[in-house]
Amino acid sequence: MRQKESDLLRYLLDNQNRFVTGDELAGVLSLSPRTIRNYIKILKIKLNLHGATFEAKPSFGYRLHISHPVTFDLFLNKDYQLSQWQTDDSDETDISDRQKYILNKLVIENRTFLIDDVAERLFVTRSTLSKDLSIIRKNLIPYALTIENKPNKGVFITGLERNRRHFILDYFFTHSDNSFQHYMENKSFFKTISFDQITIIVLDECRESGIHLTDFTIQNIVLYIALSVQRMAGGFELQSITLENTPEIDNVYAVAKKIIKRIEKNYHLQMPESEIAYLTIQLMAKGKNPNITSDETLQKDLDLVLQQIERDTGLPVSQDYELRKNLIEHLRPMIIRLEQGLQLKNPLLQEIKTNYPSYFLDVKRYVKLSTYLSRFDINDDEIAYLTLHLMATSEKYRDLNKPRVLIICATGYGSAQLLNNRLEKEFGKHLNIVGVKGYYEVDDVALKGVDLIISAIDLSTQVFKIPVIQVSVFLTEVDIKNLKHFLDHIRVNPEQLSMTTEKANTSQVLSYFDQFTDSSRFKIWDEPTYRKDVLDQLSDMITTDEPSDFKQELLDQIAHRELLSAITFSDVIAVPHPARAMSRVPKIAIGVIPSGLKWSTDYPSIKLVFLLSPSYLNNQGLTETTQTIVYLAENPEKQAELILAKDFSEFRKKFMLLMKGGKNT
Repeated sequence: MRQKESDLLRYLLDNQNRFVTGDELAGVLSLSPRTIRNYIKILKIKLNLHGATFEAKPSFGYRLHISHPVTFDLFLNKDYQLSQWQTDDSDETDISDRQKYILNKLVIENRTFLIDDVAERLFVTRSTLSKDLSIIRKNLIPYALTIENKPNKGVFITGLERNRRHFILDYFFTHSDNSFQHYMENKSFFKTISFDQITIIVLDECRESGIHLTDFTIQNIVLYIALSVQRMAGGFELQSITLENTPEIDNVYAVAKKIIKRIEKNYHLQMPESEIAYLTIQLMAKGKNPNITSDETLQKDLDLVLQQIERDTGLPVSQDYELRKNLIEHLRPMIIRLEQGLQLKNPLLQEIKTNYPSYFLDVKRYVKLSTYLSRFDINDDEIAYLTLHLMATSEKYRDLNKPRVLIICATGYGSAQLLNNRLEKEFGKHLNIVGVKGYYEVDDVALKGVDLIISAIDLSTQVFKIPVIQVSVFLTEVDIKNLKHFLDHIRVNPEQLSMTTEKANTSQVLSYFDQFTDSSRFKIWDEPTYRKDVLDQLSDMITTDEPSDFKQELLDQIAHRELLSAITFSDVIAVPHPARAMSRVPKIAIGVIPSGLKWSTDYPSIKLVFLLSPSYLNNQGLTETTQTIVYLAENPEKQAELILAKDFSEFRKKFMLLMKGGKNT
């Protein structure tokens, strides 16, 4: 497909809540109105086959209308290659797409169709479609879902709603890339659902009750709730589920009930008791709940397995309280998943099987030794999670040294501990590792006394007072080289760490500031003001060329980010920024309040506000700029100079002097 066609479709997708005129499209894409009309004609034909069409209104323009979200989403996922369904059965991608189209009709839309009608729609023979249905039948067996084909009625699916949801999550929302992020940003399926809003609700209630969720399981829970809301809105209710009456289950049930009640209020739904019960199962299956008692049989069985590992490896694992505790905490929800038929995908599975096959096969063997676990059919994803624990333990006993670093890792304790132990082995003389956390656990308490963050997830769009280095969870040779280079060029103390990253040449560094801000994104408040007013006006300054709902989402995201950890960098500096990147290009709006404003009880006199909005595309140069802000936070004298600036020109001059390292050259 031509690039301009792709750009046109993307623009209409981003603005599907309104009509867009031909002149607007022509201006944005640098094309003539006539060319725009020709592209619209071409796209209209293609979209009609993929779940969408254009609504055209004289004097108003064009608006994208998505009739079949999943079909259209599959179409978008092909990088805007708007090819029609092919007749060549040897094309694996095409076969997969046909099957997703069929499953969308059967499982998601709960439709009944005639084979001949769908075969014609997909440009394939009846025989080809029958082969597709045969493959689909096999894929549905583990979920207790059945395809029926009755004369004069057509093809339809039977099975429980809970099993349909299992299948939808596993089949449509599990990819090699970050599917959660994809569906957060591409709202063609979840049109009216805010993932951020649901995330905040889940975090609030789980933290309050002491239920621990890793970043990865939080995403799973949030995605499940989003799907539940979508299914409920479509009239698909869960059948009743009976839970045991135990103190442990009652505790989790109370949390699930609070979450559901807040979801009902936000989305104006009335959800049945079965939704609370099933969310209870999800939380028990994917979270670590300190209030759930241990199964004595499981503990005894685990002790025997650990003794065997100790005999095989010589590692003192049978007396390792930390390992035993972590395994029990992992196994309890895993067993619930196995009992309920729930799957938890492991994003590290392929890497573990490829690079650490001996560990993986050893764990498979040890699982079979367990009489408790051997009664289950444990898939490779679960085996890989257990493998991380064994790998971490093996690393721990090699060359232990407790070095001042916080590790951030998204996939759970096992992977975080593995990275922890590899860092200790490689850099024990240089680093003091003080903890391992998930992104959603990083709060002010966790950051206290920390000099450096080493993260296995991308934090490039986040701003911390502390330097951040991103590495692989397996700490590759390249990671080791980069860390050594970093450590060779710094002295580890708070005053030095803030300005340690090597800078580009001076002229390049200085150009970044002018890319991100200008006089239109700068204001001095000569009169007393309030936090809300400052944020409101600074947000207005960076909404140029953004969608109509950008400002409100930005403010919501800023509030979300501040829930995680403070965005005040000193007694006078605040750096509000969203929890995820939102802008097309990175932007900074600056507010100076010489008399000070009350940001919070702890920060009653903030005088410098840097509102950052990172780009979801490219943030080159933003790190250099934010490092200057971090450096500024440690220098009260420099802060005072900027606060006294009379206008943007003077402020810019003083700030750029800081970016050059204080040199007037």
